[in-house]
Amino acid sequence: SSEGNQTVIIELIFNSIFVVSWFSKYKEHELHTLYEHRIDIQEDGSIRMNNVQLSDSGLYHIQIHDMSDFKPTKYSRFHLQVFECVSKPNITAECRRNNISLSCSSIRGNDVTYSWETLPPVGNGSCVHLGQTMELYPLPPTESTTYTCTAQNPVSRATSDPIDLGVCSIQQPRECVSKPNITAECRRNNISLSCSSIRGNDVTYSSETLPPVGNGSCVHLGQTMEIYPLPPTESTTYTCTAQNPVSRATSDPIDLGVCSIQQPRDGRWVPALCGLSALFLIGLLIFLYKRNH
Repeated sequence: SSEGNQTVIIELIFNSIFVVSWFSKYKEHELHTLYEHRIDIQEDGSIRMNNVQLSDSGLYHIQIHDMSDFKPTKYSRFHLQVFECVSKPNITAECRRNNISLSCSSIRGNDVTYSWETLPPVGNGSCVHLGQTMELYPLPPTESTTYTCTAQNPVSRATSDPIDLGVCSIQQPRECVSKPNITAECRRNNISLSCSSIRGNDVTYSSETLPPVGNGSCVHLGQTMEIYPLPPTESTTYTCTAQNPVSRATSDPIDLGVCSIQQPRDGRWVPALCGLSALFLIGLLIFLYKRNH
């Protein structure tokens, strides 16, 4: 601002561009063409910028020249941050094989942060997640779960329409399971069986023994199983079944006798052989003693 009859020149600079220069003596100013109709200069030298844009954000410099007494130039600076109001965000859901990926986006607004919130039944608490994306493990249960996304910045806030994750249960097609395959890992003290099917979703597995006719069958649920101890001399045969709500397939049988053939003899028989040798040696010593006496 001008002081008395002093001649003061005020200059506003942005990105090396002289936005405006104001002369207190004549109450006149020079304005850059990029800022025409957007800058107002008051009689006291105050500067007002109208119709601000995102591109106006940045560091501004002010130079004040006192021409009356040839005083040193005064320098000042300030940072202007322009915010655009956020628009109503939109949620997209990607239904994957083992999970659901949610993404939230707002087409307008800067410096936007996102948060997620569940819409539970009345009386239950709400779960909040921060971030533009989120993944849900595992797939939602039969009862639907509804989420909303909120976008906000320092000057505005907007919330999306709710999305029901039940859409993934409807959209995701059921793929028929392929014939499963059993692999056996012959370990030192046990056998590990693993069953897998290369096609199909939402697959559950079960293993079943094939006993002699007239005996009951033992069923184990799960994709893997371990057998303790090693099977006896008589072989035991297993099959694996893979199924989902639309299909079912059973593997070829596997005979656990393969492990008895593949597995080398270990030290379990050594103590027994040593015991027989010791008994033979003791008997021989007794025989020789009696013979000499």
